[in-house]
Amino acid sequence: MKQNIAISAKNISKRFIIPHEKRQTVREHLFHFWKKNTKKEFYALRNINFEVKRGEFFGIIGRNGSGKSTLLKIITGIYQPTSGKITKKGLISPFLELGVGFNPELSARENVYLNGTILGLSKKQIDQRFQKIIEFAELEKFVDTKLKNYSSGMQVRLAFSVAIQADADILLLDEVLAVGDASFQQKCFDIFRKFKKDGKTIVFVSHDLGSMRQFCNRVMYFKDNKIKMIGDPNEVVDHYLYEDKKDEEETKKDQKDKSSKIKPIEITKVEFIDKFGNKNKTYLAGDKFTIKVHYQKNVKIVEEPVLGLAIYREDGLHIYGTNTNLQKISLKLKDKGVIELTNNQLPLIQGKFLVTLAFHHQDGTAYDWQDKKWDFYVQKGGSHDGLVELDFKYKTP
Repeated sequence: MKQNIAISAKNISKRFIIPHEKRQTVREHLFHFWKKNTKKEFYALRNINFEVKRGEFFGIIGRNGSGKSTLLKIITGIYQPTSGKITKKGLISPFLELGVGFNPELSARENVYLNGTILGLSKKQIDQRFQKIIEFAELEKFVDTKLKNYSSGMQVRLAFSVAIQADADILLLDEVLAVGDASFQQKCFDIFRKFKKDGKTIVFVSHDLGSMRQFCNRVMYFKDNKIKMIGDPNEVVDHYLYEDKKDEEETKKDQKDKSSKIKPIEITKVEFIDKFGNKNKTYLAGDKFTIKVHYQKNVKIVEEPVLGLAIYREDGLHIYGTNTNLQKISLKLKDKGVIELTNNQLPLIQGKFLVTLAFHHQDGTAYDWQDKKWDFYVQKGGSHDGLVELDFKYKTP
């Protein structure tokens, strides 16, 4: 294994054998002993190959059931791969799904010592760190309460607080942000920044795509139990969110209505309009900016339509996103029409920007999703630098 590689996966596959019929009681076994219990094979992972570098913040994304959590369990040793080899260099501290490694019949105090010992901490080390663990988890009043009486959020805080106290080289995090409140999430972000600064290796599984963009050096995208792509976080997240997710949602829609592949509503034309009412592609920072979205309905009724907008810098950095649902606007669509999106004072300072527009159902199912199809330019209009205009005022004594 190379010196700078923390985790290496070579041709990893994981197969599960699932019986078609579960027999749990003596009666079921007695009355069905002559009937052969057939089984089927299910591959949670197929031929997985990747490496995580030492000191890298490595993200993993994908829909539920794509194999992410199974992979983490193979890395930790909970599962053995059916084929292939996983190699790790350094002590691992895992934070897997809620409840793994904890005993619900024990108190928080008892679970801290139990879990800390499993992670390789001595009793003396746990004694020294115990108060810090409880304070980080905000459980001072419940330290001797059994875990079965904890909320899911309280259990997450405790599990994460123990995991980060281990003297580990590699930290595995599976949906640590899924249950915690905003305050706890901010604590997690602070820990992420500290670990990145300290050169820790982190493997991070999450549906929080904003965190993937913010913290990860690289992201790996799982689809259908295989690796779809690995690379730059913005590129991979965009691919997942705007291309493959669209395909997946359209597949689900097709399953509901296989008789038609026509888009219920589609974007037919997009125009950028300047402050003088002219079509334009170049603007001064601070100018009025309007996007005209021309659409056409291809069916009589479009259920719960939403129009979404996203703006990116040329390198793929996500600048802004919104939609009519978030802004509590109910769309009343004609057979054909135009929707205008206006910003009276464009806050972008300079550069080339890309625009994504989409019509979709309120549940996210895409009607017409066109990713980064249009672009416009902003020229510096004042004495400010950077990416966006923030209206700061100087006040002197």
